[in-house]
Amino acid sequence: MLNRITKADNIKMIYRSKAPLRIGLAGGGTDVSPYCDLYGGAILNATISLYAHATIEPIDENAIILQALDRKEEKRYEWNHQLPIDGKLDLLKGVYNRIQHQYGLPLTGFKLSTFVDAPAGSGLGTSSTLVVAIIGAFAEMLRLPLGEYDIAQLAYEIERKELNMAGGRQDQYAATFGGVNFMEFLKDDKVIVNPLRIKQQYLFELENNLLLYYTSTSRESAKIIEKQSSNVAKQQCGKQTRQIY
Repeated sequence: MLNRITKADNIKMIYRSKAPLRIGLAGGGTDVSPYCDLYGGAILNATISLYAHATIEPIDENAIILQALDRKEEKRYEWNHQLPIDGKLDLLKGVYNRIQHQYGLPLTGFKLSTFVDAPAGSGLGTSSTLVVAIIGAFAEMLRLPLGEYDIAQLAYEIERKELNMAGGRQDQYAATFGGVNFMEFLKDDKVIVNPLRIKQQYLFELENNLLLYYTSTSRESAKIIEKQSSNVAKQQCGKQTRQIY
């Protein structure tokens, strides 16, 4: 969801975007390489009424201000084409760096603020959803002609390939498409999203029988996924060795 807001005082625009978090219903983990590259993956998921939010506001100084409001973190930089990836607000900086490199941004200062309705490590795809929301705000600011597949693939490349954060592909596509989806993951980063047309009364019944609550604990999905990827790679290597002998 994108919004463009005009500030009446000096006709500056504020650009807002939000993307929904998701719950996995079936097939979790089959979207992770190398499993999906070797065997193909299939996942059923649904987005929920919790969101990642991003806001871009021009400022009257030659600076870039990054804020993660939910984490109470802020970083300030002089305007530059590239921001350092140093473990501090890297998701925000990673999106900025890619957008700046691929599309270019005007030489004006701005403040990028984010907020996520659920904590990191909650298992709802918060980091990937945040990347999608930030891309959405920049796309609105620059009027980029990006479709759902374009935004999801861009988010995947930024998070997984450029920032080297381990993970799968379902979160970016769920956040971009929204709703209930059956997704297929194939080799060469090919993804097929099949939106499911489900009658409203069935969705109401599903919602009435689901309970989502916070346990005050979190887990680092990257370590789990790295172990999964390693196990699949070892298994495949063992098969190839047996074939040789």
